[in-house]
Amino acid sequence: MANLKNKIELRIRDLTLDFFIGIRPHEREKKQRVIINLWMYISYQGRLDSERMEDYVSYSDIIGKIKEIANSDRHVELVENLAEQIADIALADERIDRLIIDVNKPNIIPEAAGVGVKIERVRGEQASSS
Repeated sequence: MANLKNKIELRIRDLTLDFFIGIRPHEREKKQRVIINLWMYISYQGRLDSERMEDYVSYSDIIGKIKEIANSDRHVELVENLAEQIADIALADERIDRLIIDVNKPNIIPEAAGVGVKIERVRGEQASSS
């Protein structure tokens, strides 16, 4: 059993925070609601029966760092830029092999539920976005 290779999908779903984000002048004056979904893929060797927090990727730490951006006065130009910043935060943990980030601004276009970007990063591969 020691040769098991486990794949885990760790999710942060519908994290809703307000950011200074956008390229229009009025978007610099007031924070906007942003909804973030993050899927992180992690490989582990052996069993997942440890109860030591340091043996696992901490979604709480990742959320805390995203909140630091939201709680600051820092302005982010584009949802693509915010997605890249979130990718950097998550990939700082070497155990994450792959991640998908969806950043959505729900209150921009009245006729749409939201507008945004979804990016995928695979450790060791070039960046791609969709």
